[in-house]
Amino acid sequence: MMSGNRQRPIPGSGVKNPRTRAVVAMALLIFCLIALGCPLLADEPAPSTPPAAAGGDDIGQYLADHQADLAPFFQQNGEDILRAAVPVIMDIMVWVIICAMLVGWVLDILLSRGFAYFFAPAFAEWKRSIIYATGGLFLNAIYTGLLFLAIVISLKFASAGVPACIAVGLLLVVAFGAHLVWILYLYRTTFAVGALFYLVLVVIHSIAGLTLAKPIIGTRGARLAAEFVDQSITPKLQSEADAMKQQLFAASSDRSSAKAKVADLQNQIAQSQADAKALSDEIEEKKNSDNYLFSRIMQARARGDLDSARSQLAAFSSKFPSSPLTSLAQAQLTEIKDQIATEEAQKQQADAEAARAAAQAQAELLARAAKGEVTLSEMRRALIGKSRADVSNLLGLPTDTGSDRWGYRQQMIVNPLTNERHGLLVYFVEGIVQGVDYDRNGSP
Repeated sequence: MMSGNRQRPIPGSGVKNPRTRAVVAMALLIFCLIALGCPLLADEPAPSTPPAAAGGDDIGQYLADHQADLAPFFQQNGEDILRAAVPVIMDIMVWVIICAMLVGWVLDILLSRGFAYFFAPAFAEWKRSIIYATGGLFLNAIYTGLLFLAIVISLKFASAGVPACIAVGLLLVVAFGAHLVWILYLYRTTFAVGALFYLVLVVIHSIAGLTLAKPIIGTRGARLAAEFVDQSITPKLQSEADAMKQQLFAASSDRSSAKAKVADLQNQIAQSQADAKALSDEIEEKKNSDNYLFSRIMQARARGDLDSARSQLAAFSSKFPSSPLTSLAQAQLTEIKDQIATEEAQKQQADAEAARAAAQAQAELLARAAKGEVTLSEMRRALIGKSRADVSNLLGLPTDTGSDRWGYRQQMIVNPLTNERHGLLVYFVEGIVQGVDYDRNGSP
């Protein structure tokens, strides 16, 4: 029998069958996820501000269409743009977080009330649910502020990504611990049940935040993005464009100057070619003048080329009949002819004297050979290089003949060392005397 006073139920004793409680809790969780996730899974989002009005889609489309042209700009200014974009991103995120926290506060009241009904019936009170949701909202605000502060401080470092990730990780761990302690303190559940409940809340809050993010970004984010582009990116692009224009103007000026220099050089080359042609024509004209040709004829005579000078002087008179040098050329021609005649007479006389001297030397050589007084060296000087006919004309017919040598047995050669007399052997190579030696078998 139950007493008249209602006793407070023991925690965990609301629904007697644990399996039933788990099924009901799971169904409630699935319902909440479907209700919050349907807007994200829809094929067509709810109509929002038109792209033309918002301007965000136009900016994104412009960046996509000119990605290749803007890539060097963003590579050079990416870090500065990122730092300048942080306040804009934080402003948008603040609005998203505030809306998500307010919606999350309502969800926390409802979910904590349902959680307490199934897992902590002794504490299933709306007052306690409001206290839990308000405390969670306060903790979320604190850790969100600390998170933003950590990100801002991390931006001062050269590599902001690593410090920011470390700070976010530490704050998330601390937030998880604080919320878990808050759940355990209010509802006295086990650690596993409290942790699972908090993870479910995190998932639902994330879905709620994503659901709210798009309309907020579509309204406020587009305006902030357009202002950011106008204030941060457009001036940099304008300065880059101005610098590029200046470079192009300088390059155009340099190109015009280079073209002018090229044209000037081409004119100088043309002028040099014209001067060279004029000089060549002048030289050619001077080469065909009477003075130039007469000087060349005199140079040929000075070199001893009398035949060339005689033929040129003979042609000079017919080529320049009215030249004042014609009479001088005739006089020079007469002198050259006389000089040639004199030189020919002197040459004939020298040839005759040489022939007489050779005949006399040959006669003396034969006379001494008949006496056996000619040395081998003298005979070599007389015969080397002679033909068979020359040898027979000088010494007569040989006593012995062969294919490559002749032999003279009469003792015409004397050995100055032994005073012995020997015959003569003459060796031929291709009909020409190449060697002379003793014929030791020669007879008197």
